[in-house]
This record gives sequence, structure tokens and C-alpha cells, in this order.
Amino acid sequence: MNSVKLSRSVQITGVSGILLLIGLLAFPWYSVSVFGVTATGTAVQYDGAWAAILGLIVLIALLGTIAVRTFTSADLPDLPVSWPAAELYAAVAVAVLIAIKFLSHIGNFGWGFYIDVLLTIGLVYGAVQLTRDAPASSAASQSGAEPTT
Repeated sequence: MNSVKLSRSVQITGVSGILLLIGLLAFPWYSVSVFGVTATGTAVQYDGAWAAILGLIVLIALLGTIAVRTFTSADLPDLPVSWPAAELYAAVAVAVLIAIKFLSHIGNFGWGFYIDVLLTIGLVYGAVQLTRDAPASSAASQSGAEPTT
């Protein structure tokens, strides 16, 4: 079996992204109790759902590019910026969309909101680390050496 050693930045970004994907779809963002009855809603429900849905789409694209760059030998098209920089921009876009979702409904947050905020911070942190790892890996690939992690 062909094993791939993942860098710490890919691990952080990938795990945060996958858990955030699950969290936006399943974790309760809202929690309202009236007369002992509790109603909850996820990030893709109620006010500002459009921002969460756009964030999900960008997140899926981000995770897809990381997976293709990490697990395949496919050549991705050239961009005006490096792929790690594009992935950082995508992670920031996800964070901005989550912030818009937050601002569209302030109050009565369930536990899923807090977990998703932490996962979003982890996603952006991992993407920043990806851009910091990029110069080392591109210099190693030009010299023919394996990048170190």
C-alpha cells in the first residue's frame, strides 16, 4: 500500500475542515427553550442560511484541492497565486461567511456554534501554515530533494 506522510498543516486544515463540514450540517447552532420544550437548528437553517451554505460550498472546494494536491499526482492548473495562497483565501472566505451567519442571528446559540467557531479558527490557522510550508516544499521540489516536515 502506498502511504502518504501528511504535514502538520495538512492534518490541521483537513481535520478542521472535515469536522467543520459535519458541524455546519449537524451541530445545533440555535437552542431555544420555551415551557420546557427545546428547539434547535443547524447553521444551514433559519436566518443567514445562505452564508452557511456558501461557506459549505467553499469549504468543500478547499478540501477537494487539498486532497488532490496531497493524494494524487494530478497537475492542477496554474493560478496567478500559489495553490497554498488560494487555499488560504478560501479558508478566510469560509471564516467571513461564518461571521456573516453569526451576525445575521445573534443570541440563543447552541453548543454547535462554539465548536464551529473553534473549527473555523483551526481551519484558517492550518491554511496559514500551508502557505508557510509552501516555500520549503517548492524549493525542495526544484532541487529534487524531498521536503522535510
